[in-house]
Amino acid sequence: MCNGRTMQSSMTLLAPQMPQKEEYSQPPGEIHAQDRTPHLHLELRINALKGLLAFTTALFVLFLFSLPFLSWLFNDVFGFAKNLCETPAEEIQCGGGVSYVEIAEKLGRRNAAGMLVGCGCEDGILRDWSCAVGTTSFSISYFISTAPGTGAMAALSAWPCIGMWFYGAGMLRKLSNTEGTHAATLDFVGGTLVAFQFFYGLFLMNTTCLAPTFHAISVTLFNVAAVVHYLAVAYTVDRSTRAGMYITISVAVGVAAIGLGAVWPESPSWLGQHAFWLGECIGLSSGMSIAPILLFFGPGVQDKLLVDSAPHLSV
Repeated sequence: MCNGRTMQSSMTLLAPQMPQKEEYSQPPGEIHAQDRTPHLHLELRINALKGLLAFTTALFVLFLFSLPFLSWLFNDVFGFAKNLCETPAEEIQCGGGVSYVEIAEKLGRRNAAGMLVGCGCEDGILRDWSCAVGTTSFSISYFISTAPGTGAMAALSAWPCIGMWFYGAGMLRKLSNTEGTHAATLDFVGGTLVAFQFFYGLFLMNTTCLAPTFHAISVTLFNVAAVVHYLAVAYTVDRSTRAGMYITISVAVGVAAIGLGAVWPESPSWLGQHAFWLGECIGLSSGMSIAPILLFFGPGVQDKLLVDSAPHLSV
C-alpha cells in the first residue's frame, strides 16, 4: 500500500506530463485567407480604376466619331435647330458647293415666321452636319465650336487627360526609383505634358468662330506637344517593351491619319468633306489611348500601384 506522501510524490511527477489547455490557433488556410483579403480588395480597386479609364476613354472616342450623328440628332431630330439656328438660309455658303436653301427646304428648317434658316457659326447644339457651313470641309473644331459642343469636348476629355497625368508622367516618376530613369528625362516628359495641356486649353477657349487664326495656332502647338510627349513616354518605358511598342504604333497611326486627312483632296463627296475630320478623330483617339496602354501594359505599373496603395488600405 502506498502512503499519502508516496501518492503526493507520484502526482507531482505526473503533473508536467498532463495535457495543458492551449489557446485556439487558426488553421493555416484561414490565416492565408485573412492575409489575402486586403490584397484582393486592393486588386478590385485597381481593376475599377482600369475600367473607369477604359470606359471614359472609349466614351470620348465615341463622341469624336459620332459628332455628325449627334449634330443631326440634337439639331434636327430633337428640333433644337428651329430655336437655336437663326441665320437666313440664303446667307449660308456650303463647303461642298451645295445650295443651303435646298438643304433647309429638305430638312424643314423654318423659324416661327416661316423663313428658311440655317445653323451659322455658334448656332445649334453642335455645328451643322448637313454641310460644312462657312468652311471648306468638316473638322472636330468645326463641330464643337458651339457653347454646348465646347463644353462636351472639355468634359469628355477631362478623364483621359487625368489619366495622362496620373498613369503617364506621374506613374513613370514613381517607377523611376526602381528603373533608374534619369530625372532630366522625367522632367522632359512632364514638361511636354504641361505644354500639351496648356495649348489644349487654348484650343478649347479659342473656337474657329471667335478666333480662327489663334485657334489654328493652338491646334498645331498642342498636337506637336502631344506627339513629343508620347514619343518621350515610349522612350522612357523602353520602346522594346510591349507598352513602348504599342505607344510608338499609336503615335505613328495618329500622325499618319492627321497628315493624310490634311492632304486629302476636298470635293463635294462625303469623303472629300469628312476626310480631315476622320484623320483628326483617329489621331486624337490614338493619343488618348496612351494612358490606358501604360496602365494595362506598362512594365511594373500594377506592382507599383499595389505597393503604393497597401499602406493606406483599411479593411
